[in-house]
Amino acid sequence: MSKEKESHHTGRPSGSQVKAEVCPLDRVPECRWAEVVEVEGGHGANRRLAQLGILVGAAVHVLRAAPLGGPVLVEVQGSTVAVGRGLARKVSVRMMP
Repeated sequence: MSKEKESHHTGRPSGSQVKAEVCPLDRVPECRWAEVVEVEGGHGANRRLAQLGILVGAAVHVLRAAPLGGPVLVEVQGSTVAVGRGLARKVSVRMMP
């Protein structure tokens, strides 16, 4: 049995349980706030996200997630921006209460 599974059975949080609160931006439900914890893209993706105000530590409010792979509409730093799903998947966030 792996250590991760052992910790699951002993009641202690395993590595996957600790990271469960972090998810890609495109998985955040509508009307929820989240904090950006990591951006995992190349130079171009990081630059584009920075231009939109989506930086590590920024609070983002998901206003609408278009169905069928459409863009995610978010409010960040007082502006409303649309982020394509592919780009949104590169942004790791932690949901805020």
